[in-house]
Amino acid sequence: MGRNSAIKAFDPANKTGIPLDLFSGRDTRRPVIVELLRSPWIVRGSQVASGSSGHGGKRREEEVEVSWDGTRRTPESFRMHGKRYSVDALVQTWALERAWWDPRARLSRRCFRVLARGGLYDLAYDRITDRWLLVGIVD
Repeated sequence: MGRNSAIKAFDPANKTGIPLDLFSGRDTRRPVIVELLRSPWIVRGSQVASGSSGHGGKRREEEVEVSWDGTRRTPESFRMHGKRYSVDALVQTWALERAWWDPRARLSRRCFRVLARGGLYDLAYDRITDRWLLVGIVD
């Protein structure tokens, strides 16, 4: 059955309350969370659109005020809904370029996933409009 043999052999009728070792094998010493974080769908899971209205959900696009640390080349803090959030750590950065050939649909952003106040926030600097946006809150 391969690497998923323990999962495929799982018996849902077994209600003993004893935790089952679904990750037995050669990677037992590695925490499960480390394996899950390597999956691309975990990183991109928060980028799912929140419906046609754009309200609700954790993907958003609202303008925020960002203080930039020029020496570290990273956001230092940001202000959202009147509250200041100090950036504790930079988690990930990436560039986003879409539809460069179409001036009406073009998107050019530099994105930063930051840890602030115990939460993960996605900030983006929009190169076209020259403004900072909060584009997501990650669980």
